[in-house]
Formats: sequence, C-alpha cells, structure tokens
Amino acid sequence: MNKDMASADTIKVGIIDDSEVVRRLLTIFLLNRIDPAFQVVLELETLNQIGQLNSLATTPDIILLDIDMPGVKGYDGIPLLQKCFPECAIIMFTDHDDDDLIMKCIRAGARGYLKKDSIGYEMIKGIISVVNGGSYISPRLTRKLFSHLQIKNNVFAELTKREQEIAEGILDGLSYKLIAHKLALPIDTVRDHIKRVYRKLNINSRGELAALIRI
Repeated sequence: MNKDMASADTIKVGIIDDSEVVRRLLTIFLLNRIDPAFQVVLELETLNQIGQLNSLATTPDIILLDIDMPGVKGYDGIPLLQKCFPECAIIMFTDHDDDDLIMKCIRAGARGYLKKDSIGYEMIKGIISVVNGGSYISPRLTRKLFSHLQIKNNVFAELTKREQEIAEGILDGLSYKLIAHKLALPIDTVRDHIKRVYRKLNINSRGELAALIRI
C-alpha cells in the first residue's frame, strides 16, 4: 500500500493484548480517526487463541501485538501470525524498552516497535510507515538501540562470523541444542565455539555475555 492509499483507504487492524482496557482504548482511538480511517478486524486476549484466526473473514493490514502475555509470548507468536497472514505487518505494542527484547522482536519479523504510552500522533505515524512498506521504532527507543548496537559491534568485533551467530543465539536464550539445530551444526561444534567466544571475551557464562553487551 503506498502513501496515497494509506490516506484514502481504511487500514484494517488486529489487536492482541491480554488487557481488555488496552484493547478497548486502542479500538476507541483508532475508530475515531478519519484520515486515515481504521477498522478493527481482530481482537485476541492471548496468542493461545490463534486457532480462531482460521475463521477470520477479513485479513488485517497490521497487528498491534503485546509481548508479555500469558502462554505464548509476543515474539514467539510473530512467526505463527506471519504464517496465518503472510501480507500482514506486525507492530509490537508494549511497555518494555529492553534493547535485547527489541532486537529479539525485530529478528523474529516485527516491522515496528511502539511503547504503550505512544497512543496519539506517534502511533498513527508508526502505523502508516509500516503499512506503506517501511518500519518504525519510537525515536526515543531508536537512540537507545543505536547506542546498544554500537557497544555490541565493538564486543563482537573480536569474533568470527560463526562465533557471532552463536553468541546471538546465547543472547536470545537458546539452548545449545536449539543453536545447533538453527545453524545446522553438531552440538559438540557449538560447544567448542562457545568456549572460544567465552575465552576471547574473557567471560565464563551467558549472564556475563549479556552484561558485557549492556555495559
């Protein structure tokens, strides 16, 4: 959808959040907009209800997705939603501003990241940007994220590409077995790489790696 279409067409929205108050406020806010106009075509309390999507009559253009919900977490639900709606863009809508969590959502396929206190002009700007094929992260989070990435790049500069991939898996909280499966490597090879990562960075644990990135 191009920018002119975003101004003329109704943008179809899905909302997945375990707070009824948040869902209601978002719905009221969006339905009172005229340019662009919005239609809320999906409301779910949790991603555990994802089976209901098979009977959905109208496909959303975007889904506003919470992270911290009972059962399936938002970042784990992104691939499930993309499988149901390949053309739909996901915007995280959350209270969390942790750098690693933002990156985890982006790597999972999120196209936007908005704080829950951004209802208003910033939310509309973000939705339009994503609907038009772009991406959007709240500016205050962008500055914080760039600082985080610069630190991360400095830390990872000592590692080989494979070691960086494995370090990313560690930071994402994956087990050795899942890292091995993701990278199509024997688990013993993963263990050897992890030992080299720890040795190069002079650390001894996952926690120390995470702390090093946050320095």
